[in-house]
This record gives sequence, C-alpha cells and structure tokens, in this order.
Amino acid sequence: MFLHITLGLFALFIVFQLLYILYPLFYVKKDPDQQELEKGISVIVPAYNEEKVILNCMQGILNLDYSNYEIIFVNDGSEDDTLKILIDNLEFEPTYRKLPAVKIPHEEVRDVYQSKKYPKIFLLDKENGGKADALNAGTEYAAKEIVVTLDADSVLDSASLKAISLNFQQEDVVAAGGLVQISQGFEGNFTNPTPTFRIPGLIRYQVIQYLTAFYLHKLTQARLKSIVVIAGAFGAFRKQALFDINGYRKTVGEDMDVTLRIHQLIKTNKKYKQSKLIFIPEAICYTECPATLRDLYGQRIRWQKAFVDCFFHFKKAFFRKLGIRLSIFFLVDALLLGTLNAFPIVIIPFMLLFNADNFMIALALFTITIFLASYQSTVMMIVSRRFGMHYSRINLIKVIFFIPFEIVTYRLLGLAFIITGTLMYFKNKDSWHVSRRVGNTNTFKPTPLTDKEAV
Repeated sequence: MFLHITLGLFALFIVFQLLYILYPLFYVKKDPDQQELEKGISVIVPAYNEEKVILNCMQGILNLDYSNYEIIFVNDGSEDDTLKILIDNLEFEPTYRKLPAVKIPHEEVRDVYQSKKYPKIFLLDKENGGKADALNAGTEYAAKEIVVTLDADSVLDSASLKAISLNFQQEDVVAAGGLVQISQGFEGNFTNPTPTFRIPGLIRYQVIQYLTAFYLHKLTQARLKSIVVIAGAFGAFRKQALFDINGYRKTVGEDMDVTLRIHQLIKTNKKYKQSKLIFIPEAICYTECPATLRDLYGQRIRWQKAFVDCFFHFKKAFFRKLGIRLSIFFLVDALLLGTLNAFPIVIIPFMLLFNADNFMIALALFTITIFLASYQSTVMMIVSRRFGMHYSRINLIKVIFFIPFEIVTYRLLGLAFIITGTLMYFKNKDSWHVSRRVGNTNTFKPTPLTDKEAV
C-alpha cells in the first residue's frame, strides 16, 4: 500500500514536471516587437525602512523609456532615513491629490508630496500598516488606469512599462506578472545589464530557481490560465479590478492572496467573465535577493506561511469560485506535491533503501528525479536565451557545472524551508522576518541620479 502511494505521487510529479518542460520548450517564443499606444500607468512603490536601496529603485525609474506614467512612493511609517532620503534627493513639496469616491481600507495618509525636480513622482507619507496597507493607499491615490506594484528593492528595466502597456491593449487582460531577475546575477549598470555567474553559491541557487520559476512555471501556468501568484516584486493590475476586490488583504502573503482574489473575481463577476491573468516575460525588473542563509531562511518561511494561509482562506472557493485548472495547480502541484509531499519525502528514501526488496525502486526513482531536474534546468536555459538571457561562454560553463551540484545540495534546502514554514504557520502565522537590505552586493551598480528630461 505504501509503495503504491509512493509510486502514484511520483507519477503525478512526473506529469507536472513534463508539463513545465515541454510546453515552454516547444510552444513559447518571444513575440515580435509591436507598436503600441501608451496606456496610463501608476507605479506604486511601498517603502518601509528602505534607506539602503531606495535610490537604486529611483535610478531605474529615471531610465524608463516611457512617458505616460506616474510614480507613487508610499512611505509606510519608516523608522530609518527613507523619508529623508526621498525628500532630499527628489525635492518634494506638499501637494493636493483628488481621491475617488470609492475607498479601500488603509491607515491614515499624513502628507502628500510632489517632486519639484521630477513632476511625475509623488510621495505619500502614511502611518505604518504593512505592505498590503501601503499598496491600498497607493492604489487609492493612483490617477492612471493601470497600477503597477514594485518593491522598493527592485529596479525597473527601461522597456518594462512599454511591455506592460502593449499587453494591456488587450481589454480582457485584467492582471499580469512581470519577470523578476536577481540583481546580484548581473554586472554593468541599470541601462546595460549583463548576466554573470561569478557570484556566491547561495545566490547562484536563487538565480537558477528564479529563472526556472518564471521562464518555465509561470509561462506554462499563464497559458493554462492557472497563474497561482503574481510576484509582489513586480505585478500589474487594472485599477478598477483592485477596487472591485476591495484592495489588498492584510496578510503575510498579499501577492498570492490578491492573485487568487482576481481569479475569484473573474469567476464570480459577470463584468470580468472574459478576463484573464497573463505573464509578460519582456517586462523585467531586477530585485535584490537574500545574500545570507539566515535571510533566505526568513524569506522562504514567509513565502510558505503565505501559501498555507491562502489555502485556508480560500479552502471553500476551490473549483467552484476559482476554476478547475487553477484549483488543480494549487491543490495538486503546489499543495500535494509541493507541501504535503515534503514531509514523507524525507523519510521515503530511507524506508526504501533499508528494504532490500525495494532498493532498485529507490534507485530508479532517484535517477528519474535527477534526470528530470537536470533536463528542466537545461530547458530553462534554452527558453531564457530566447528572451535575451545570454551568458558568456565562461559563465555558461559555470552554470552547466553548477546545475547538477545544485540539485543534490541547495535544492534540499527547499524541503527544509517548506516543512519548517508549514509548521511555523501553525505556531505563529502572522510573524515574519524582514530580509536585511544590502544595496550593492555585486558589480551591478547604479549610475548617479540625473535630471532626466523624460521624468
């Protein structure tokens, strides 16, 4: 019986892994460049104690190749010099902003500023309420049709808003995820980033993980209308849809929560019946990943807590209000194979190995797992190259040699994070560790702030 269950779960695992491999490999190509009208975009940047990285984020904004946008920094009661740095560098002065008749919940906004230096940039100074609360405040004050959410430690690629605008020309697109790249995996500057693998092993592991998650998993899920989460670091939404779901919910994982509530809106509101969520690999931002094991642990525990919280919050909505496809990806791929299976998977190999009759089965399962993981990483490199991720020959050799090592070492960390995060959710679901900001952890440097005319 135990062996049958193991083989059944492994068969499901193979199905999903092949899906993530074959679809991107054979059906995904970079769309040709197209001319587009510029949609109005409000970029909301929630900031809490971001003094080390906030100017890097600002530099990406100055380099944007776009005109019909505004930037709204939301200082969420920072206790460091975040507010002072913004005011000193951007020459903010008090202004008035007309608000919509419909409100969404957030803490009090104390002051509203507009930059004298860059008139498209605004600043909300508000009482601390958390990231979801800050996003609600920014959404309420946003003047444009499309709302883009951007983490304060993230830097927009210069063509990112053009890619978002192009895809939102389709009226049935209600929300979209952008591609999040790890800034430590690049060298050069914000206008000419070059991928590098001359980085520490812990960051290499995260680079491989991010590339796989976005270029394989999200591309596949988007095609099947089953995106489980639009990354909080970089997402785009029609503002009206955010109002129709009453904004972000205060939770440890606001990005997954808002994604699932958008899916629910599509299934339950006739106005959104033909709407969809998409993934835009051409819309890129660069974010700082945890540089230490302690900070990575804190980040991944929070992610796992967010996943468990969303499962319980939406447990009655699966299939009926969230659709069959999304429910299968969430409950089978993410919950059964990704979370619940992590607990027995650390025991199963030992049970099979110590049972002489099942030794060959254990060896076969292990071999297949290694092959699938290696092939998936190989496909990830092929697909990412289609979208412009070109490693030099020496860096590509480093990637090739690192992949098999990562599969049998760093990847095991994922099991530990999943198990620990799940258990800690039941101990204290609301607490989470904030990763320390470093600012400049490699050679990917900002250029000095300039008075760019476009801003």
